[in-house]
Amino acid sequence: MTREVSLAGSQTMHSQALFTLEFDRLKELLLQQTRTPLGAAMAEALTISVSEAEIVRELRLSSEGAVYLREGATALDVNDLPDPRSALGKLNVADVNLEPIEILNLLRLISVAMGLRETFHNEQEKFPLIREITETIPNLRALYQRLRGRISPAGEIEDFASPELREVRFQISKLRSQIQRSLENILKRAEEAHALQDEFVTIRNERYVIPIRNDNRGAVAGVVHGMSSSGQTAFVEPLETIGLNNELVRLRELEQVEITKVLFSITEELREERAALDAMADAVGRIDFIAAKARLGVAQNAIEPRINNVGRFALKDARHPLLEAGLKAQGAPIVPISMDLDADRRVMVVSGPNAGGKTVVLKTAGLLSLMAQAGLLVPAAEGDLPIFHQIHADIGDHQSIAANLSTFTAHIQNIRGISDEFRPPALILLDEVGTGTDPEEGSALGVAMVDYFRERGAHLIVTTHYSGLKMYATNTPGVINASVEFDERTLKPTYRLLTGLAGSSSGIEIARRFGLPEAITGRAADRVKTASAEATEYLRRLKEQFGAQRQLVAALEEERAAVAEKYAKLELHFIQKEKEREKEFRAELQKVVDEFVHKAEKFASMIEDAASARKVRKEIEKRSVELRVAASSETRKMRQQTATSMTMGDAETTPAEGATPEAEEGSEAPEDMDLRPGDRVRLLSFDQEGVVESVGETEIVVQIGALRFREQRANLRLTERKAAPSRKTQAIAGLPKGVSVTLQEQPAIGSELNVIGKTVNEATEAADKFLDAAWNYIGYK
Repeated sequence: MTREVSLAGSQTMHSQALFTLEFDRLKELLLQQTRTPLGAAMAEALTISVSEAEIVRELRLSSEGAVYLREGATALDVNDLPDPRSALGKLNVADVNLEPIEILNLLRLISVAMGLRETFHNEQEKFPLIREITETIPNLRALYQRLRGRISPAGEIEDFASPELREVRFQISKLRSQIQRSLENILKRAEEAHALQDEFVTIRNERYVIPIRNDNRGAVAGVVHGMSSSGQTAFVEPLETIGLNNELVRLRELEQVEITKVLFSITEELREERAALDAMADAVGRIDFIAAKARLGVAQNAIEPRINNVGRFALKDARHPLLEAGLKAQGAPIVPISMDLDADRRVMVVSGPNAGGKTVVLKTAGLLSLMAQAGLLVPAAEGDLPIFHQIHADIGDHQSIAANLSTFTAHIQNIRGISDEFRPPALILLDEVGTGTDPEEGSALGVAMVDYFRERGAHLIVTTHYSGLKMYATNTPGVINASVEFDERTLKPTYRLLTGLAGSSSGIEIARRFGLPEAITGRAADRVKTASAEATEYLRRLKEQFGAQRQLVAALEEERAAVAEKYAKLELHFIQKEKEREKEFRAELQKVVDEFVHKAEKFASMIEDAASARKVRKEIEKRSVELRVAASSETRKMRQQTATSMTMGDAETTPAEGATPEAEEGSEAPEDMDLRPGDRVRLLSFDQEGVVESVGETEIVVQIGALRFREQRANLRLTERKAAPSRKTQAIAGLPKGVSVTLQEQPAIGSELNVIGKTVNEATEAADKFLDAAWNYIGYK
């Protein structure tokens, strides 16, 4: 009879499928990773959810835990936490005291819970979901501080647990000393009377006694509380200490009363916080459960799969966790498998040789689906999985003599049950569908079963040796072929899953590998029908072509990666060259600006009028700022040109070279050259041009704007005999290509400014214009 397991979301999962896919064995691995009874209880109650929000949350929690563990942190390793559930249960019953050990367990729970809360309090960004759980832990730090230390680790109530208890124990200690002294005096007298058997004080029936020889016990008057096993010693309580012993018994009873009061007081304090303690226990168990899932994921090198609602079922390099654990114990590697189904291609038919790994494909797909929906990380490189409300599996031989079931009838009964209970979305896994009967009829039944579930929207993975099913997969839209690889040279399976390619069963070759006599395998090969042999040969050649295509794709991918790497290096080189070019450009511009400022300052220092000098210096600052702004603008243009060049795919550019001056300096005139008024000359002392106003025997007066300078003939160079054009563009040496300075001829500026009769504002405006004109005349000349 088939049992069903309840799932979150009011769905059901057949226990037969869980048993077949060995989900319980996986839970055992999870249980081994827990550290507390609370976490173990949650692991035992692990459920398979069909709620997308719940599945995604649980997977994210497992992933956060794995990240935390991979960082080497240890806060999730909650050790030495006994099960507090029995103590919490007692707190729900009024007037029932907790035992000291139970109180210690609850105090340990508080300590662990508060530690987790503090650890993740500031981890909102990195571990938000774990922090969300730990932030629900109530703050019982004050209660913990009050109660800690009142009970020793051995479970004894400490003296300072209450003032009354401390006083009672002081009286007990004092009385014991008194009794001890009295008995020691009695021992000395008994020894003198040769009545002492041994020289020590002991306790019988909670009363202090001394050992006396039985044949001389009358030497010490008192009450006999027992005999030794040999009968030679009597344990006597002397009459002198009976009163003291009675008082000691009374004090001990009083001590127990005080201990009970202390336990009651502590229990009541804990009982007042029982709701908070329950929340703590739940949070600690939850964190340990998450840590166990994370440890299992780290051990399996597992990942957090994506969850989709579009029907895609994709796994890359997936590994069966139980098979991998077994192989690892043997020191053998596992061969991962990959598959990709979606809403349009929901059915995969897997063929290939016996013992080649077909059943492993089914179990891997089924178990990893269960793991994801249980919030466990899946052992794969990548995963994108849908949510199945049902997972059915018919795997293995279920024949039973007691139930009168053959292999074939057992399979048919299982599939009938699946068809009766089937509700999509569902994953159905069928191993050797249609097997156990006549091959022709079995093939037809297999095709019909697969087509039935396909039409009803199931995700279906089946294994087969039937050619009919292979042809069905080839010719039916939405169905893909796959095969487990078989190495023809070694006659051994490689366990690799090849999608898009049907496989040969290679039954005769497998039989040969397992040592079946050649007389049998050879005869079998002779009896294989020609059509079957041709089909097998066709599949073999198809597999070879498939392998060659895969190698070609791998080679092309390798070449593409090499080209991409080379292009990336060229692009990096280009960017570096552009940075160097920009750096050189900035340096040249700065050089030009500095030169301008230097010459202008030199010129300003030669002006005798202080007001005019200040005006000129102000204009120098203004012009230098304008030059720097122009330099920044040119730099931005260069960057834009670089970006455009990179967009167009240019891999290299030639750095800009310095511009060639478009106009040379005026030729130097010999000292005896005839200079006449009106000639334009250059003053070499501060590299400015002016007009010759008068020529003397030793000095020549040169007017530059509103200013006149007296210079020696040797410091002048003729530039023009006639008036220069109205506008001229002159490139300054050192400027990069594309940067030029335009100089404009200005009308002659008078040497004087008459402001007589003007108002202050009119005079100020006229003076500003006069100075601007004078400066512009100097700057452009």
